[in-house]
Amino acid sequence: MIDLIRAFEAKLQVFRNDIIAKNYKYFPYLKKYINESDIHETTNAENITEEFISVIDSSIKEFSTRFSQFKELSETVKFIMYPDVTTFHTLNFSQFDWLEIEDFEMQLIDFQSSSIWIQKFIYMRKELELIETERLTSNISKDANNKILETWNALPETFNCLKKLAHAILTVFSSTYACESLFSEMNNIKDSVRNRLTDESSSACILLKVTSYNPNISQLSSNLQQQKSH
Repeated sequence: MIDLIRAFEAKLQVFRNDIIAKNYKYFPYLKKYINESDIHETTNAENITEEFISVIDSSIKEFSTRFSQFKELSETVKFIMYPDVTTFHTLNFSQFDWLEIEDFEMQLIDFQSSSIWIQKFIYMRKELELIETERLTSNISKDANNKILETWNALPETFNCLKKLAHAILTVFSSTYACESLFSEMNNIKDSVRNRLTDESSSACILLKVTSYNPNISQLSSNLQQQKSH
């Protein structure tokens, strides 16, 4: 998720620079409107451009404020995927003052000295790469956090401090998964071909897609009154 946040912030900056430079590479309809505007509409076009920049600036500011803590913990967040190469001094424990820091440091040394446990995370990263490839190429969305959690849970309690930190970090990201899944399903349901779906129909389709409820079709149909043909 940290990578997605960074990428989105960088894209917002690119969009802003694109408008300021008046290239409009990423805003073809805005470019078309400006090019087709006559001299009397120039002021209006400039106002619209300023409004675009204002919206982007607000988004950049909001993103920066909302995810400032993530940035502070960016190196620490990497720990859940790269415990085998993370150095102790790069970790920020400001939000994890309940952790036994001395025990954590000793356990990290023991962990990084074991080729067996290191290999588990190397293998995990290969699996995560496959999951990400499927997401990008086949639009198949899987929860990578589950794979990370499985790997951490496989470690013995000898590394309980390391596991506590990993679980704490994963708890933050798991809360966003349901929302991300919902948006992903919405994109699949209301695509360019089905863009005329009403909000009510879209909502019903999403509920059917994400719910775990399994209706008893036979029982439901048996309660319906059938109309005999004449």
